[in-house]
Amino acid sequence: MKGTFIGDCRKNRFNLLIFIIYAAFFCFTLVTGSPIYVNDTFQYDNQMVMREPVYGLLMHITRLISPQNYYWYVIAIQNIIAIAANTIITISISRKFSLNKAVSLLVAVIQLAPYILTYFFSETHVVLTNSLMTEGILVSVYPLAFICLLNALHSRNPLGRESIAAIFILLMLSLIRGQMMFLFVEWLLVAFVVLLERKNKLKKTVMQMLAVILTFISVFALRSLIVRSYNYCESGMFVDTASGKTTFATNVLYVSDREDGRSIKDEKLRELFYKIYDEADEGKKNYKYAKGGIISRALYHETSHDTIKYAYLIENAKQYVGETKGIYVDQYNELIVEIDEVALEMALYILPGAFIRYLKNYISIITFGFIRSVAYVNSVFIAYAAFIYIMAVTLTVVLFIKNRNSKSAAAMTIVLIMIIGNVCATGLMINCLSRYMVYNIALFYIAGLLELVELAGLKSGGKNGIQKSEI
Repeated sequence: MKGTFIGDCRKNRFNLLIFIIYAAFFCFTLVTGSPIYVNDTFQYDNQMVMREPVYGLLMHITRLISPQNYYWYVIAIQNIIAIAANTIITISISRKFSLNKAVSLLVAVIQLAPYILTYFFSETHVVLTNSLMTEGILVSVYPLAFICLLNALHSRNPLGRESIAAIFILLMLSLIRGQMMFLFVEWLLVAFVVLLERKNKLKKTVMQMLAVILTFISVFALRSLIVRSYNYCESGMFVDTASGKTTFATNVLYVSDREDGRSIKDEKLRELFYKIYDEADEGKKNYKYAKGGIISRALYHETSHDTIKYAYLIENAKQYVGETKGIYVDQYNELIVEIDEVALEMALYILPGAFIRYLKNYISIITFGFIRSVAYVNSVFIAYAAFIYIMAVTLTVVLFIKNRNSKSAAAMTIVLIMIIGNVCATGLMINCLSRYMVYNIALFYIAGLLELVELAGLKSGGKNGIQKSEI
């Protein structure tokens, strides 16, 4: 009993140290900074239909509490969430992998990487937890998805408590930012792996597989219902989040040629395309003006995307919707929804003729995304990113060969799939900016650290390569 009590005290003291590290870091960012108003803030502040519910509701609730100072309340909450989430994540990883104090402290330091790298190396140099945008919360809570998926994998039950808890956490993340819906697919993959590992009779396996697929479909339906209900309460429109179709159409317009407009059957819609195309061409915001290799093309796309979307597509589509639908700026939410539909219709006409160009551009975009998921983009780090991915995959394969049930290899596999999902899903819709890719950088290096610790244990004859916990 005495030994157990002393062990618990040591454990609690070390956990307190982890908490103090994060509290000191995020209290410093809060008291030395101020709320950072960004381009997206206005849309959340006004709970518009182009944004998901959670962040808009946070701003609404804090505004009710303090109409004059609610931005400060928002960033205070964001920094408190960062302290709590990072503490929980570090302690969870330490316990799950029985890490010693030194490795646990290194995990804690790595967890801070997204906040530090975004401030020093991103174009905007923002303090994430002081920024009035979804990343202010999401970067902190996103690693919970990793913990939940790992718990679901180790539970050996595709629809057990851990798996259901995981999908509800993923649902919450997707209601903060729609980009996170790719995590539903990863949950599905984890559930299938667990199901196949159980080696049940064929009939039972098929029934459980159908149940997993039904759950997967249901969570998409539930998310859509929540978003639609939120938009109905706020704007009287029972619609999903708008603007995603417009963003996708922007990528299609970027790779279009003027002759692609011939495929548009509606004359007025075709004229709209020609007007957008001509303005983009005059402004040299088109794939034809991109020079150099993959990275240069991706950078040129990034500098062109927002101009095409806002200055050319949306501005011209406003006039088109006004003339054809009788909806004008005084009905802004309705206007955005109609523009979204018009943009998608135009893109679907153009895409078949521009598909090869779209695919080439997509490859450039996701290449950038994969680099940014693990490193800063420059000539040195491009080669480094390729090397570190090869090392991660090689190390994962080696560990699985040595131990089919390797926890650290499973962790890296989950992280790599999270990177692939985030990059590929984001690249379909927009460009892979640093703030969209930063979510997995800490998880990647933590998983790599866990693999190195396990490999070192294997080489020294340890049972699983991870030392018994001292905490």
